[in-house]
Amino acid sequence: MKTSIFCLQNELIEKILTEKKILDKGSIILRKPEEIKLSLLDKIKPDFIFFPHWSHKVPSEVVNKYKCICFHSSPLPYGRGGSPIQNMILRDHTTSEVCSLLMVEDFDAGPIYLRDGVSLDGTLDEILLRIYNIIGEQIKILIKEEIEPKKQKGSPTVFKRLSHEDNEILPDSNLLSLFNKIRMLDSQLYPKAFIDYGNFKLEFTDAKLSKNQIDAKVVFKFGSEKKD
Repeated sequence: MKTSIFCLQNELIEKILTEKKILDKGSIILRKPEEIKLSLLDKIKPDFIFFPHWSHKVPSEVVNKYKCICFHSSPLPYGRGGSPIQNMILRDHTTSEVCSLLMVEDFDAGPIYLRDGVSLDGTLDEILLRIYNIIGEQIKILIKEEIEPKKQKGSPTVFKRLSHEDNEILPDSNLLSLFNKIRMLDSQLYPKAFIDYGNFKLEFTDAKLSKNQIDAKVVFKFGSEKKD
């Protein structure tokens, strides 16, 4: 029987993998970057180390010794790098891919095991739910079947990881870009799209786009992001 380690950093992906009976009480789960040590891994000798939605750098000695499999939400080699979902939406893509790939030294550059299409419609929480379900199905296949990963083809396009400043809604935003910025950050896991207004920070969620307006929930928080 194959031995797998799961490196998980949020409760939603853990919940979905549990519902799919990939995780159980006996599963080996690491939740912090500092737990990923050769001294531990060498005792377990896992066949796979899975990294679904893992945002920390994995030590090179681990990547080079064990079969580390990560998951990326863009049609690689297009979209290597950070914030793939948000960057795809900002570029007006309505669909993307979930790729499972072998980790190598360079980020998102390894050969790909499986690809599945995914819709980018809805809020970020809705998109993540679709992506996590696809990841779960891919993990099932990878554990059960012997799949040879295929080298990525084509010239890579690299995305820049978005920072908190990129979440600000700017005055020159058009209606569609404003709607996309709100929904691409509308998740319990991410900071929200915001506007600084005097001494207040306005955070937006639950956006609905109609022909010529957006209806959204707004929360006023005292304390602007802007510094004097």
